[in-house]
Amino acid sequence: TQAVQHPQWLRVTVTDLESGKRRVNVRMPAALISTGTKMGAHFSTNIENINPEQLREFVRSGKFGKIVDVIDEEGREHVEVFLE
Repeated sequence: TQAVQHPQWLRVTVTDLESGKRRVNVRMPAALISTGTKMGAHFSTNIENINPEQLREFVRSGKFGKIVDVIDEEGREHVEVFLE
């Protein structure tokens, strides 16, 4: 049997929809998911609704790539979360 590869990194990006500039680009060990979502929530209210336990489940499952893609029209932000 082959061992399941698990993501090592969690990346949170927040892009300003007006300017197209990235306001947040944070990459941290996937083991710090709770910290990462709290840090992202400091910059974007939309990320507050992301469940850290659900993110941990994605890591355990071996999922890679974009797992959250939210456009906040009111805040004019594009929030993305990746597992790498």
